[in-house]
Amino acid sequence: MQDDITKLRQTLLKVDFFYSLHFDELDLLIKALRKRKVAPGTVIIKQGDVGDAFYLISYGKVSVHIKKGLISQKKVAELTDGSFFGEMALVTDEPRTATVIAEEPTELFVLYKSDFKKILLKNPKISVVISQELQKRKLQNR
Repeated sequence: MQDDITKLRQTLLKVDFFYSLHFDELDLLIKALRKRKVAPGTVIIKQGDVGDAFYLISYGKVSVHIKKGLISQKKVAELTDGSFFGEMALVTDEPRTATVIAEEPTELFVLYKSDFKKILLKNPKISVVISQELQKRKLQNR
């Protein structure tokens, strides 16, 4: 169990708006994570849908696809153990920018936006840190 927590902390620290959080703050996020197992071929998130969760891959493999035009989709990435996706859904109301499909049996840790918001309400310091990091991200993407 401690190994799982250490691994989850390390993965969360890779997310730019979580990397400056302290372990006790990261642990609040870890406690809110829920395990979800998906079978190969499962569409985990769909481009254009409203984002409601952030995903960490415990084990397995997913592929990331971006729709080009009306019909065609282009595979742009594969993600495996320790990777994450969907983090922007926690902090914006923008639609998903890609479709993610399980390529093999995959276990995910899921942080739902509703749970994330509850954590922020009880811990305003986390909210301030995340807002600062989002500002940095926006400036870098200009």
